[in-house]
Amino acid sequence: MQKIALFQGFFKKISTISLKKGIILFYIPLVLLFTGSLISCVTSSSLERWEGVESARRSTAISSAAITRMSKSQFTQREMQLFYNTALGDRIIDRGKVFLPVTENRRPVYIVIDCNDEGFAEFFVLFAESILEEDGSHIPAESLRDLRNIFREDIYSRQFLLAVYNFDDTGAERKFVHRQNIILESKSVFSSLEEIEIDKNNKIHGLSINFITSAGTHEDIIIKARGTYSITSIRNSLSDSTIKRDITGNGVIDLLRYEKVFVDGLGVETFITWYRFTGGRFLPVRTVNTVQGLRAFFIESKQHLEAKRVNRFIERTVPPPVLNRLNVARVSSEQIMQRIFYPVARDSSPLVDISTMLSSGEDINIIFPEIFENPFRMDSEGMYSFTTYVRVLIRNGGIRISPDNVLVNEEIFLVKIYMPRNPFVDNRFFFFVN
Repeated sequence: MQKIALFQGFFKKISTISLKKGIILFYIPLVLLFTGSLISCVTSSSLERWEGVESARRSTAISSAAITRMSKSQFTQREMQLFYNTALGDRIIDRGKVFLPVTENRRPVYIVIDCNDEGFAEFFVLFAESILEEDGSHIPAESLRDLRNIFREDIYSRQFLLAVYNFDDTGAERKFVHRQNIILESKSVFSSLEEIEIDKNNKIHGLSINFITSAGTHEDIIIKARGTYSITSIRNSLSDSTIKRDITGNGVIDLLRYEKVFVDGLGVETFITWYRFTGGRFLPVRTVNTVQGLRAFFIESKQHLEAKRVNRFIERTVPPPVLNRLNVARVSSEQIMQRIFYPVARDSSPLVDISTMLSSGEDINIIFPEIFENPFRMDSEGMYSFTTYVRVLIRNGGIRISPDNVLVNEEIFLVKIYMPRNPFVDNRFFFFVN
C-alpha cells in the first residue's frame, strides 16, 4: 500500500507538470507581446515546441562561438577591422529596396561559417530594410527586437537579408568582397542569428535566423549546397509548429512538423510530417496522424487485455529495449503489469492490482478514455507523454478481497503513455513501465 501511494504521488506530479506546461504554452504569445521579454518555452501545440523561441533563448546577438573559433585562428586583427569597416560602410540596394547593416555595440551582427568544411570561411552579415528617416547609416539590433514593432504596420513589414562576404586573395592586396545577398522570408521582430549543425558526418553547417511574430515565432534555416543557398522556413504557432531533431540517430537533423487540423467525426487531429535532409534541402517523406493512431492503440490494447493475452499485450505495448532489461532482471509478466497499471484510491474500498483482476477467471471490460485531440506534452526528460485513467470492470459479480472478504467489481488505474523519439516507427505508442 505504501508503494502504491508513492506511485500515485509520482504520477500526480507528472500530470501537474504536464498541465502547467500546457497552460504556460497557451499564454506564451501574450506574455511575449505585453512584457517585452522573450521567454524560452517548450511547445507543444500538443507536441509543438516553438523552436524559434528555444533558439532565441541563447545568445541573441552574434554566434560568438563560431566567430571566436574561426576569426582568431584564420584572420588577423587588421583583417577583422577591414571586415567591420566594409560591412558597416555598405548600403545594399536589392529589388528596389535599400538595406542597411544591423549593428550590436557598433559592430555588425554577423556570423562566420565554413558551411561545408572546405576551408573556405564566409561572413554572413544581417541587413534590414531602411524604412524610417531616423535609420541613418545602420540600424541598431535593439530597435529591431522591440516587440512593440509587431503593432506598427510600417515597421512590422520590414524586409531582412543576409549579405555574404569573404576575403579575395586574387590581387596583390587581400580585400574583403561582398559576394551575394540572401533575401529572408521573415518580416517581423528580429531575435537571433546563430550557427546550427545539419549533418555531423559530412560536416555540413547552416544558419538559423529567428524572429518573433504576432502568431508565435518564425525561423529561417539557410543551407549551402553545391554553391547555392536554400532557405527552409519554419512558422511556429499554437496550431502549427516544427521541431529540429535527429530521430534516426544517423547524425543528421530532421524536421518534424506538427499541424493541428479539425476532422469531422474525429476531433482535432495532429498530423506529423517528417522532413528529411537530402544534402541540399529538407524534403517531406512521410506523414502520420496522432489522434487516430492513439485510438487504434487503445483498441488493440483493450482486445488483448479482455482476452487476457497478457504476454501479447506486453510485447505490443512495451518497447523491446525495456522488455529485454526486464527479462534479464527476471521480472515476471504479473509484475510488469503492476508496474504499468497503478490502482487509484477512491474511497475506503481495498485496492486491487491489475494482475489479480486479469487472473480472476471473470470476464472483464477495459475502458480507455476517448481521445478527441492530441494529449501528448513534452516532459522534463524530453519525451512526449501523457498520463490518463483506465477503468476495469468485472462483468459478472466481482472478486472477493481478503482479509475482510470485500466484493470488488471495478478498479481505476493510472497509466502513462509515451511516443518514441522517432514517431514513424511501426509501434508508435508505448506504456511506461516504472
